[in-house]
Amino acid sequence: MSRHTVKRKARVDELVDELAIGAAMRLRCNSDDIHDIVKAVVAYLREEYPAQELYIPSSVTYPVEELRAALASGTSVRAICKRHRIDRRTLYRVVGGD
Repeated sequence: MSRHTVKRKARVDELVDELAIGAAMRLRCNSDDIHDIVKAVVAYLREEYPAQELYIPSSVTYPVEELRAALASGTSVRAICKRHRIDRRTLYRVVGGD
């Protein structure tokens, strides 16, 4: 077994553990009770989508009106982005291309 295989297995195991803990906290149960279910889900995803990047959308909500007001007041895009820790593309996407 190559060292890359060992590292990959360790990362998958860490992912399974983290997902089991997160799910257990939300479901208010013991992570050991759902560990095998999470492991099966991760195995399914790896089989169905091999070598695919995992995309996890952000659940961040942006203060759209505040961003629009800052743009309208003449605040620089750079300052707005820095203050809200977003990039220029995200700013324009959030405010609707204004």
